[in-house]
Amino acid sequence: MAFNLDDYEPVAARLGRFLEAHSDGRVITDLVHYSPERCVFRCDLYVASTLIATGWAEETRGDGHINKSSHLENCETGAVGRALANAGYAGSDPSKRASREEMAKVQRATAGSAAKPMDSGRGFATPKQIGFIKALARGKELDDNDTLELLHATLGVKDVVLETLTAAQASQVIEAWKQ
Repeated sequence: MAFNLDDYEPVAARLGRFLEAHSDGRVITDLVHYSPERCVFRCDLYVASTLIATGWAEETRGDGHINKSSHLENCETGAVGRALANAGYAGSDPSKRASREEMAKVQRATAGSAAKPMDSGRGFATPKQIGFIKALARGKELDDNDTLELLHATLGVKDVVLETLTAAQASQVIEAWKQ
């Protein structure tokens, strides 16, 4: 896949535009999952007291040069970038929804330092399982909130999110949602 990294806007520029447009804007990040190998962040964007968008990111320690020393920081920035894109701050070209940082990750992956799948040996769901669950949710025409509610109902727990499922939980969800 050929692309020009210069065509993508950095998260910092998007964030600056958001905060300039909304003096009452707030950005709240939450470290949802952390292990020595992997982390997941969620970002919520507010205007006044209204939640306008969320964004999620996952990074694996050691995947690419940045993540050897800064996978937490990189992950948090990724979550902010996704939330900003979901709020309409996707750069000057709306077809370039991904941030510059996300496309740099793609560039690293296609250059031979591809992101490793979640460590299913430690019980994490694989990217293939997560992708299949997302496809099933799209097929059911579920939005993010409905997907989360169905996920909680299927597993019988309230403190799990799609991005932090174990392989066993993912298999349970897939089997239940396929019916």
